[in-house]
Amino acid sequence: MTLPIAAGIYGIDTNHSQLGFSVEHLGISLVGGTFDTFSGSLTVGDSLAATSLNVSADMGSVNTGNAARDEHLAGEGFFDLANHSEMTFSSTAITEVGGGYEVTGNLTIRGVTESVTLSGSYNGSGVFPADGSTHYGFSASGVINRSAFGVSAGVPLVTDEVTLALEAQFIEPAAD
Repeated sequence: MTLPIAAGIYGIDTNHSQLGFSVEHLGISLVGGTFDTFSGSLTVGDSLAATSLNVSADMGSVNTGNAARDEHLAGEGFFDLANHSEMTFSSTAITEVGGGYEVTGNLTIRGVTESVTLSGSYNGSGVFPADGSTHYGFSASGVINRSAFGVSAGVPLVTDEVTLALEAQFIEPAAD
């Protein structure tokens, strides 16, 4: 089985995509944020086994809508930006599950790499009227334990479980 798009390397359209997260605070509400600077690519092969997803985020671009919280997240107890400025995900396997996909890969935060599995879906395609390029929509999300990556400050005020979510539009490869 393959993805329902042609083989090629597709770049992420960061203007129409979002990389975000949410955590439970005090056990009563979700607090979320985004990484405003990120990049990625989807390499579609002739099978899912030959298909891969790569995403990286500038941890310093965290945006929770609260400057003091963002500064706190940059500190040693959370992202430790002085020593670890990037988060990366590189898939190792993509499999079809029901009507969607499981995307397993290596997630690196604070220099610690763990295997995680995200649930993914293909959301369709559309032609962008500004330039006529075809965009392909995908969603992927999953829950990680932040303590596995050395991010343990604030527990139990902020839960150990973090939901990561990528809403992405990938752009068709340019013609040669």
